[in-house]
Amino acid sequence: MPRQVNRIPGIKPLTDGGYQARVFHGGKEESKTFRRLDDAQKWQRNLKQNLERCPQGVIRSKRSWQASLITSSGVSQRSFVYLDDATEWLNRARVHVSMGTWLEGQEENLTFSDFVGYWIKSKKGIGGKTLATYNSQLNLHLLPFFGEESITSISTKAVKLWVSRLSDIGVGATTIKQAYRLLRQILQAATDEDRVIKNPCNSSVTLPKIVRKQKRGLTGSELEQLATSCGNYSTLIRFLGTTGVRVGEALALKVEDFDFVNGTVTVDKSWTTDSHGKKLMGATKTKNSRLIPLTSAVLQQLTRTLETKSLEDWVFTGLNGGCLDYGWFRRRIFVAAVKQCGFNNVQIHTLRHTCASLLISLNAPITTVSYILGHSSVKMTLDTYGHYYEDDTAEWMVNLGKFLTKSA
Repeated sequence: MPRQVNRIPGIKPLTDGGYQARVFHGGKEESKTFRRLDDAQKWQRNLKQNLERCPQGVIRSKRSWQASLITSSGVSQRSFVYLDDATEWLNRARVHVSMGTWLEGQEENLTFSDFVGYWIKSKKGIGGKTLATYNSQLNLHLLPFFGEESITSISTKAVKLWVSRLSDIGVGATTIKQAYRLLRQILQAATDEDRVIKNPCNSSVTLPKIVRKQKRGLTGSELEQLATSCGNYSTLIRFLGTTGVRVGEALALKVEDFDFVNGTVTVDKSWTTDSHGKKLMGATKTKNSRLIPLTSAVLQQLTRTLETKSLEDWVFTGLNGGCLDYGWFRRRIFVAAVKQCGFNNVQIHTLRHTCASLLISLNAPITTVSYILGHSSVKMTLDTYGHYYEDDTAEWMVNLGKFLTKSA
């Protein structure tokens, strides 16, 4: 038989005009037929390259990539069309095995409750307070409805029914929205790990509308009245009402955080709690540090208070000289002072709203207000305090008319 001229290794011309590409691996031959020569060459070239970079734990078998993982109960295997998908799954699975968060069994038998247990274990970076909130939402609203359901059987229709039932039993719109966000987050994790094909929490799910209550802030004279009623803690009240600092952030401050020359304070940490209620020192709510100027009156009061303390001392202290405990202060000092002033619906967080309302009444830019309060975005500030601007609408339209008249 005469030798073929210009024969391409591993590519066989077919009688119908097509081409058969072949690759030998693992003692076997894998082949595929193409109409075009360049397509056959591309498939052959890509397969050879993938075989060369194929990591340990992944093999080519039966025209797919087989990933294998040794677990506590044996060997777990999955097949993938693409090598990158097999490699990604294997790497992720190895991490879960090392962390003790690997789940055995087929996805169709995996309940929502089982996956939640695994998902909670994998959430290493969240704070204790957030974890406690997750557990509360799960126990009250998610697990009673979805707990025993297969995670693959949860449909968009089921999610809509769940939202409707929560509304029917009187659960508030804000709580439903928070629970829905948690459900969506959990199911997205299941989607990312190929345990479900598609997240059923999508844009077609209609949540009840949240009616935002207008945030109440104290006037300047009311702030001073409340501060006076708090006695030895008047400086703390004035500080909270003029800086907008969260109470957990304020109680975490040390003398070294203040720059008395420039009249500023650096806010970069806050008290929080773990899932068992134990106090912990951590980052601020938005994880950002901010430099806040102080009013001259507050600066003078703090200077007198802190002049005998060292840089490592707490700024706001309790009766024993240690860091002031928020719970004790609220129960023993703040509540009594509010009652003495005759105020209604005033909490410590009201002082944060007080700072915002006073700044806005002085025409402070919304970006400035947002920065001082430490909001994650200007939109959050507008959503919370936008009603303070409504009273100025007529005034600004008058100003606009005057400006246009002068320009004519």
